[in-house]
Amino acid sequence: MAAVRATVTQNDKEQVIKIELEDGAVLIPMSDDKADAVKSAFNKLIVRIKKGEFQIKIESTGDDLFLQVANEYIKQLNREIKEVHAEMQQHGLTT
Repeated sequence: MAAVRATVTQNDKEQVIKIELEDGAVLIPMSDDKADAVKSAFNKLIVRIKKGEFQIKIESTGDDLFLQVANEYIKQLNREIKEVHAEMQQHGLTT
């Protein structure tokens, strides 16, 4: 299974999870409720899931609140990626 790298970064004074995919970075805001940004990020992840199952590995430095939240978020996201990939395979939607 492929692994992709993620970090918690500050982007324009907001905390984001930055996931490095082959086609560019996916940014998931953590300190702001931006539904369109989250939807766009998830759409990019679904496109990547079609290419094959992968797991996000977060590079953690420090022990602040945002990092703890990001770690839990990534754990849940990895479970969802696994489930969505299996469903996509059942319906012949993977490449």
